[in-house]
Amino acid sequence: MSRLRMPALAAALLASLLTAGWVAPTRLVDDLSQKDLNGQEKPQDSLYVLCSFYPKPGACERVYQQAMRDNSIASQAVRAEYTGYVRYLHGTGLLTEADKQYLRTNNIRLPRELSPANQAGLHNVIHDASLNAQSRPMAVNNFLSRAVQAEIYCVLNSCTDAGQAPGVAGV
Repeated sequence: MSRLRMPALAAALLASLLTAGWVAPTRLVDDLSQKDLNGQEKPQDSLYVLCSFYPKPGACERVYQQAMRDNSIASQAVRAEYTGYVRYLHGTGLLTEADKQYLRTNNIRLPRELSPANQAGLHNVIHDASLNAQSRPMAVNNFLSRAVQAEIYCVLNSCTDAGQAPGVAGV
């Protein structure tokens, strides 16, 4: 599988966060929740961190659902990941010529290599009817940043070994 070429500084920063214990990518879905102070199920912080970097299939679907109801500081990054990236990862297809023209017109640069799932997601962002002309470029850049973030995470954590490319989560 082809990989995005990322600046060494970004990869080194993410690697230091991962090795410092900020991300525990080996958590199992069975270990997904614990009770909060109100006795309600709450995803563990390690899964919040994992799902704010990469939409791991089978692990993050419930985390995204919980984060939408959770008002804690820890859930904010997970909600942002879902609303700015994961929710667009449905469908298939490549970028159309109209999509590419939109990107050129708005001076938005594509990463050299973008997975088919991320291309379909980018198409969905560009055509999101809920975005106005002023907020659309920011949403597109946000999506692309998160797509690159997911790719870096996968490079450092070998999440594609199981045949799962960034952006293939079924949420």
